[in-house]
Amino acid sequence: MKRVKRFFKNFWFALSRPEMLILPGHLAFFFLLSVVPILTLISYLAASLHLSMDFIMEFFIKSFGEQISSILMPIVNVDNISLGFFITLIVGYLTASNGAASIITTSNMIYGIPDKGFVYRKIKSIIMTLFIVILFIFILAVPLFGEKIVELLEYVSLNAEVTNDIAFVINLLRGPLSWLIIFIIIKLLYTMAPDKPIPSRNVNYGALFTSFGWVIITTIYSFYINNYANYSVIYGGLANLVILLLWFYLLAYIFVIGLALNYREETSKISETTKMKVVKTEKK
Repeated sequence: MKRVKRFFKNFWFALSRPEMLILPGHLAFFFLLSVVPILTLISYLAASLHLSMDFIMEFFIKSFGEQISSILMPIVNVDNISLGFFITLIVGYLTASNGAASIITTSNMIYGIPDKGFVYRKIKSIIMTLFIVILFIFILAVPLFGEKIVELLEYVSLNAEVTNDIAFVINLLRGPLSWLIIFIIIKLLYTMAPDKPIPSRNVNYGALFTSFGWVIITTIYSFYINNYANYSVIYGGLANLVILLLWFYLLAYIFVIGLALNYREETSKISETTKMKVVKTEKK
């Protein structure tokens, strides 16, 4: 009971932070921008496996809806590695790194740490964005669209052994193992964000909350995509776009709450340790 009360107290503290009014929307925007280099890489990988563009288009339509896919396809259409491919990848990646820079700045504000400057922050944000991209590639390929990828692979003329191997890996990674991978990457991001050494054990609290929240939100979004995304003829495209943006916003919102929870839990532990030391000193 004490732990539950403490959690809700910390949760209310996190919601009351002024950063919650701005950062989630800001971060969601850059999460969305990170989709461009991610889908570009996925399209190139599909082309390397000799999958037709019809397969890629079908995947996007089933995943995002026809209207959103018509916007994405000209951006991520990759037949071979060219200058345009690298420009799209680099520009998308550097733009998305501003999201990681926002996480770093907010972490420093929450923890009360002096900022180490633009250059240091930019280098670290580029490294953190790599883990964010890996995280979203994993979420898109396994828990979110894994089922659709397996379904579509059964309808293309791909080597049966390769298809079975891909399906086996995706099915293996789904469930508790995917939750563990999400937790590890989020924990790494929380550890890297502040401009001071943070023991990894001190971010378990927020990382668990964020991982659990992301799994729930992604499961709900996946259920919508698999069952309702293409049902509405009149409002389907708009509904798909709104739900996609809402998904990114909720992921960002939960991420920021987890960041504030880590700080709150760390300060609570320091306060308790200090009180214990004072009590022991008074007894002596």
